[in-house]
Amino acid sequence: MAFYKDDATLKAAALAPKKPIKALPPSGSTLGNVARTYNAIGGLVDRLSAVTGIETLAALAVWMVESGGRPFTQGKPVMRFENHVFWDRWGVEDPKAFDAHFVFGGHGAEGKRWEGHKWREKAGGAWAGFHGDQTKEYDAYHFARTLSGVELAAQSASWGGTQVMGFNCGLIGYASAFDMVNAFARDLRWQVLGFFDFCRSAGLVDEIKAHDWVKFGDGYNGAGGGAVYGPKLKAIYDLKKQFDALPR
Repeated sequence: MAFYKDDATLKAAALAPKKPIKALPPSGSTLGNVARTYNAIGGLVDRLSAVTGIETLAALAVWMVESGGRPFTQGKPVMRFENHVFWDRWGVEDPKAFDAHFVFGGHGAEGKRWEGHKWREKAGGAWAGFHGDQTKEYDAYHFARTLSGVELAAQSASWGGTQVMGFNCGLIGYASAFDMVNAFARDLRWQVLGFFDFCRSAGLVDEIKAHDWVKFGDGYNGAGGGAVYGPKLKAIYDLKKQFDALPR
């Protein structure tokens, strides 16, 4: 299957829109954040919207919910290291080493698998949370790399503005998670193309086009994800009238 990321026309398309939003809503407001994200990547999103039928605001809603519109932080792609995925990818093969440094819900901590994530550098030391702080996220990720190597650690995190899981690298046309991460770090273009490639490869185009946010959330974030992410996606898409009315 051909990937959007390999399409010569899309690779050369302008990232920013030809007609950016001129009168931006207040910084920090949801509509303001959506508008600023559009001004950064809206040109390419509009092109891909025409190709796929996925509305521009629907794509921006995913970007906002997954990363708050932040594609980069500290010059690196926004990321979230997932302890439970690291267990599946590496820890199950070396449980003693994993358990010395990581816990997650149902495995050393209370809650569901994606909850209760903590880590520690030294076995026997105090456990520390890290989600919500990009410096701490990268600390946990870089430590995980010392245990498993780069590839399995990269597979165990979600990356970029739309938080594509590293283990889904093949679905968006990359030979490895490490290659995907490097591309996402180079340019926002690859993050945008990666999202649309993922929607197509994962069979989620119909759901997002139909605004079936719960079903899309389940497919995008895993079973149960729709209940959490669906209402958030809908809330942003419901700003469509205000978004469309912004002067360009």
